[in-house]
Amino acid sequence: MKIEHLSVQGCNEWNEDALIVNEKGRIYGVLDGATSLASADGSETGGYLASRTAQRVFQETESSDASLRSLVLQANERIRAEMIERGVDADDKQAVWAAGIAVVRIGEHQIEYAQTGDCMLIAVYKDGTVRTVTHDQVDHFDENSRLLWEKYTLEGLPPEEVRARVYEVIKTNRLKTNTPEGYAILNGDPALERYVEHGYLNRIQLASLLLVTDGLFLPRKAGEPAPAMADMVALIDEKGLAGYVDWLIANEYDESQQGKYTRLKVADDKTAAWIRFG
Repeated sequence: MKIEHLSVQGCNEWNEDALIVNEKGRIYGVLDGATSLASADGSETGGYLASRTAQRVFQETESSDASLRSLVLQANERIRAEMIERGVDADDKQAVWAAGIAVVRIGEHQIEYAQTGDCMLIAVYKDGTVRTVTHDQVDHFDENSRLLWEKYTLEGLPPEEVRARVYEVIKTNRLKTNTPEGYAILNGDPALERYVEHGYLNRIQLASLLLVTDGLFLPRKAGEPAPAMADMVALIDEKGLAGYVDWLIANEYDESQQGKYTRLKVADDKTAAWIRFG
């Protein structure tokens, strides 16, 4: 088994993504923190604090008895406890720390996984079949934000006004986290228990697993279908993981210079784990 991983900061001050690498527990994953209105001391963002808090839970565990689902819920509880300790209103969904996750535990015959948000798990088989295991739970909100961004830009609003209006909508979306109308995310809300995706894959003919945060997704214009995950996998296979990230970042900055906006940030944080089986 060969494991390659990376975490590359985007255009903001903090890398809100985090990697999970627990070799003893054979647990690997990615976390994507969501920027909140609250920080601990005016420096770290809530997204950074959420991803690092959850990361510690998975990297410290030594027992194989606890399911990944139970570890996700344990991380969620720890996020809540640390927010309360630092004076954050843990019931204010716009202020709470938050992070999505995709995580796997490698077994001899099966792969256990758990997921929330828009972190994704993709399985590749020896015959070349690419299987998108998880669902992007945030995409319906992201597409609406892209459409609004395009609409306001075409109306001639200045970029700062466009950004302000779109981010007001994003803040409203967060009121729907861990509800049937929203998306699952680690943010200290006990309701997460109802929405964690969790399951098992067998290892028959399994060639590799890819775990990614949404910063690795291929660019997508408003109103257009999402590029197939198989296209991203093909490019990673061709360029290597680091090469693909370098190519994507160059593409993002080129788009920005041309006035094209397929993302809400010029360059998002990018974190991935690529697990290849012999």
